[in-house]
Amino acid sequence: MTYDSPPPQGFSPQKTRLILPRAVVPDNRSLFIEAMTDPLRRRIAFNVVERNCRERFAEGDDGITLYLRLRSYVQASAVDEAVAEFEHRFEPMLDQERWKMARL
Repeated sequence: MTYDSPPPQGFSPQKTRLILPRAVVPDNRSLFIEAMTDPLRRRIAFNVVERNCRERFAEGDDGITLYLRLRSYVQASAVDEAVAEFEHRFEPMLDQERWKMARL
């Protein structure tokens, strides 16, 4: 059986995209955790966190909860440098009074 026939008219390989079934869609949490080992990918991931979460981090207990959830993902990578960078970069964005109370 030969599959050497030309592509259908109007077919453009540049416009094709892989469509995965829902069961195969990559888990963003796993991708985030995996990015922590590579400094460039980590910087990109942290830039996205800052862009999307900066204002939410300042929202009292809800912001602290979000921060702790994201920090747990970074900690799951077991990359100490990534954890330190995350804390240094995002802890100042938290409601500092609530954060002090939460740490006691």
